[in-house]
Amino acid sequence: MKILITGATGFVGSRLIESLFLMGHANIRILTRNRLSALNHIPFPVEVYEWDPDTSLIEDGALVGVNAVIHLAGESVAEGRWTAEKKEKILSSRLKSTQLLIETIKQQQYPPQKFISASAIGIYGDRGEESLNGDSANGKGFLADVCKQWEELSLYHGISAMNSHVLRVGIVLGENGGALKKMLPPFKAGVGGKLGSGDQYMSWIHIDDLVGQFIFMLENKMQHKEYNGVSPRPVSNYIFTKILGRELNRPTLFPVPAIGLKILFGEMSKILLASQKVIPTRLMQEGYAWKFRSLKDALRDILIHDNKGEEVIKKYQWVFKAPKEVFSFFSNEKNLEKITPAYMNFKVLGKNTSKIQQGTLIDYKFKIHGFPLTWTSKINSFQDEKQFIDEQVSGPYQKWVHTHNFYEVKSGTLIKDEIVYKVPFGFFGKLIAGSFVKKDLRNIFNFRHKYINQYFNL
Repeated sequence: MKILITGATGFVGSRLIESLFLMGHANIRILTRNRLSALNHIPFPVEVYEWDPDTSLIEDGALVGVNAVIHLAGESVAEGRWTAEKKEKILSSRLKSTQLLIETIKQQQYPPQKFISASAIGIYGDRGEESLNGDSANGKGFLADVCKQWEELSLYHGISAMNSHVLRVGIVLGENGGALKKMLPPFKAGVGGKLGSGDQYMSWIHIDDLVGQFIFMLENKMQHKEYNGVSPRPVSNYIFTKILGRELNRPTLFPVPAIGLKILFGEMSKILLASQKVIPTRLMQEGYAWKFRSLKDALRDILIHDNKGEEVIKKYQWVFKAPKEVFSFFSNEKNLEKITPAYMNFKVLGKNTSKIQQGTLIDYKFKIHGFPLTWTSKINSFQDEKQFIDEQVSGPYQKWVHTHNFYEVKSGTLIKDEIVYKVPFGFFGKLIAGSFVKKDLRNIFNFRHKYINQYFNL
């Protein structure tokens, strides 16, 4: 199945592409305004086509051979005040991009079988404690009008061979973006609190479930056109505030009055104060299985490393070589010297087994900013051609666990590195050295990426 995705470099789009590749959907094409920027942002072997909805330009062949479209592109509604210009961008970015896709699809000899577009629960307006599902009437207001026009273009286009659906997205929670990215700083500082009365309902969703729902709609025959992309358990803003505070172990004693939000954000404050108690009835009926039904579980998953003072690095790289060859390279400890910058003087001193296997201990020495250090790691897991995990036994970090995964993708290998680390001396260590460590690790992995690309792809 060839899948075309718009908005692929955004918060949701990036996670969607990652999940699709890991699930075996490797035939992905994206539409982007800037090819080079997209290629630098997306570490997966995707096809890249350019478009510019503002001028109705789309690269030739962009829709040829496409079996399904997932349309996520649109101006953010939560960035900046809603000036007349901003509101026009919010509306036109959705209508122009959708119209361009539909008109281009109409020109294809074989249109996609599915067209799945994002929408938003803003279509319901401010509805107090009313339970809202896919059968509920549309509401009133700017966002409701935007969503209504957006959905009409997405669903009622007259292409009989293409099944079309919309997923009305709620408040998306995730570790690197979405609503929590803006909420966490004041809550971590202990100055978080309810917004307005706190009675307004927040229909939230963990980003993994939102991505899961898009994929569920992609893979299954859906019975309806409109679906709600939310958790089955919406909560009031007051409850949300209390649960987030407990998970962060912070007080939540500083409410923000509604008038203050209106002064700060103008009309955009309606996003924060509107009440939408949305229930995903149709997805429940059609069998979607949530990973995170409760807000407590969702926040605990998102904050699990943050609450421990840990940092996480996740990197992907695709090379045009078979997993056997790639795994053989990475599971040879001497090659660590090749993929580490020369200024670190990295040397492998030895290991306690003839070849790397579960239980192997490996000793190294190196320099960081001129200071000599030693490191001993242990291989805690080893699956030939698929995965191995090394953990620091002794060295400069309080914690270091590096998981190496290798997936066969598009006649090559997708390399996934996930590192969980913690600098020593707790909060003060992170405060003093955390940013320097991040910069050093970023430089190390940039060097490694370039070396691996040259070694395997040239």
